[in-house]
Amino acid sequence: MLSEFPAGVIEKMEPSFIHRLDLFRAKLGRKVFPSPLEGGWIRTGGSETSRHFIGADGNHRLSDAGDVFPDCDLFYAMTVAIQCGFTGIGLYFDTQRNGKPWPMLHLDTRPGQLTIWTRKAGEYETIHPRPDGDFFKQVSSK
Repeated sequence: MLSEFPAGVIEKMEPSFIHRLDLFRAKLGRKVFPSPLEGGWIRTGGSETSRHFIGADGNHRLSDAGDVFPDCDLFYAMTVAIQCGFTGIGLYFDTQRNGKPWPMLHLDTRPGQLTIWTRKAGEYETIHPRPDGDFFKQVSSK
């Protein structure tokens, strides 16, 4: 699995996140392709609130976020991610893998309550927690 990640990334990742990612892969029972981009795991620029952010000098903190391409239905992968204890889950419908459209799953272990969002055509929408407090009403109304 280590060879699947960009060089130098694993050393800057929270070990508990990598363990949880291994659990996710085992529980999912499907292939999971880690993002080949360094920025899918660690970032030294951009938003300091990103769970990928490790500081401009790379020594601020360890990353507890990663982007993966599961080889299955994204909703199923999301439910397994919740079972594995990920607390930040993004469903990205505007991504590619090997030059072909392929949905991506962002996973992180942010502190606090579970947060789930989507991104379609570069537009983000939080689906949990809902501003109106009713996730299931939102899902069933579409």
